[in-house]
This record gives sequence, structure tokens and C-alpha cells, in this order.
Amino acid sequence: TELDSFFITKSFRGATYETWQYNVVATLQGIVNPDSVCIIGGHYDSIVQTLDPSDGAPGANDNASGVATTLEVARILKKQNFTPNTTIKFIAFGAEEIGLYGSYKYAQKAASSGMKIKMMLNNDMVGIWPADDLNYTINIIDYANSYDLRIDAEKTCSLYTELNTVNDNTYQAYSDSWPFYQYGYRAIFFISDADDHNYH
Repeated sequence: TELDSFFITKSFRGATYETWQYNVVATLQGIVNPDSVCIIGGHYDSIVQTLDPSDGAPGANDNASGVATTLEVARILKKQNFTPNTTIKFIAFGAEEIGLYGSYKYAQKAASSGMKIKMMLNNDMVGIWPADDLNYTINIIDYANSYDLRIDAEKTCSLYTELNTVNDNTYQAYSDSWPFYQYGYRAIFFISDADDHNYH
């Protein structure tokens, strides 16, 4: 595991703030093609619409749910002594809510260093669903270069889970998969197909 640090400058209400932020990265090394990388992740920061620091930020769904999903996948793979052919990086991204900074910085570094990212799977707001509805549905957002990844994800959900799937790309530019797409990497984005009344 490692901390991937990055420095940001942000203006807010007439003041400029400078701070270090961090992506938290855990790596499961591939044994056949270790230079080929798959990323699964989600952001760990939260925010409130008022931007008042004294207001509580109900980040359980946005996005502790995405981080929990990422950690659970890592836990299960480790418990099963899974040895992947390609390297898997589990990443909790920082500073998503104020401009996708963590994922932009990581995707930029990856592109500059020639990292061979096969795909990026983003989990954001995957933990909300009405208690009286048993038809849990996940929206799988794709991009111009990742249609086939979405189709594979839909098939996987159908074969191995009770999840229903839909595809609505309305919010494809609003989470950590977007910077990876901007840098030419293939990505998909999992988000619950339900409104969250505690959103921000």
C-alpha cells in the first residue's frame, strides 16, 4: 500500500487555500502481465451543498459506500489467495467533491509514465436503495471507448448477482472514472439507480 500525494490550490469565497491531498493505493501484483493494470476505486471525501464546514456531511453513501465496495473486493480476493494475471490497484481517491482532483492527478501521472491501464471501475454512491423495493438496480455508466466493458459488467451482474442493471450516461462526467476516460483509458462507473435524499 502507498499514499499517492498531490498538491492542490483551491479558491473559495475570496480566499485561496493550498493543501496536500492523498490517494490511498493498494496493489495486488499480477503474475503473468504485471505491467498491465486494472483499477477499482471510489472517492473517500464528502461535502455538503451549503459548503458550510459546520454542517454535517452525510457521506455514508457518497461515498463511503464506494470505498467499502472497493475494500470488500480487495478483502475477498486476498482471503481467497487470488493471484491475478494482471495487476489490480485498489484506490481510494481524495478531493473528488471539489473537482475530481485525485483521479485527475492519478490518471495524469499514469499517462505521463506510460502505465498500461486496461480498465478503471469506479464505484460512487452504490449503497442506497428503498427498503421496500427488492429490485436493486445498478446504473452502469460507460464511455465512448468502453461499451464492451459495460456489456461484460451487465452479464456478470446477471450471472452472479441479483442486481438489475440499466445504462444512463447522464452523469458520466461527474465522478472519478471521467478523468481516466479523458486520458484515453477505458472506464465504467457503477452508481445506484435510486435518488439519495441525503445527497450532499
